[in-house]
Amino acid sequence: MLIVGLGNPGEKYDRTRHNLGFMVADYLADKLGGSFRDGFKGQFCDVTIDGSKHYILKPMTYMNLSGESVQPLCAFYKIPLSDVIAVHDDLDMDFGKLKIRRGGSSGGHNGIKSIVQHMGGEEFPRVKMGIGKDMRKETVGHVLGKFAPDEAEKLDHFIKLAAEAAMCIAKEGLQKAMNGYNNRCV
Repeated sequence: MLIVGLGNPGEKYDRTRHNLGFMVADYLADKLGGSFRDGFKGQFCDVTIDGSKHYILKPMTYMNLSGESVQPLCAFYKIPLSDVIAVHDDLDMDFGKLKIRRGGSSGGHNGIKSIVQHMGGEEFPRVKMGIGKDMRKETVGHVLGKFAPDEAEKLDHFIKLAAEAAMCIAKEGLQKAMNGYNNRCV
């Protein structure tokens, strides 16, 4: 399996709402002893989960081109689309809410759109992390913005929860993860 944490490279985007996927990828690599290296237009590592080899990827292509990193890694390691787990922010859910699903539309998320386009299908598991909307800001300003103080207090717990959900998919399957983690909140 491949766990893809979606985000944008560079200090400017570090610890922003749109980089929740990167934060989960970093957490998993640290917890599972993975060491990121450059390749496939991203940073990736291999880790062992319950005796099986899995990969973690952070595309360095910027969000809108994430599929340009996912597709060549999957082709090289012969990972089918159904074994790609995308972890990403979701504007349409309240901050701190988690939802797991297989397939469906991109919901306007450009990273997911790119993966669908480059992989030729949309039937892959997603761990969606709610970031909510701020009606006082334009969408781009909100997703690329830093977390509010009340969100920042819960952020580490939220990252851990999403990482556990992704690992549950890898270890026990999508249905078990959906039953255990869907609609959980921090």
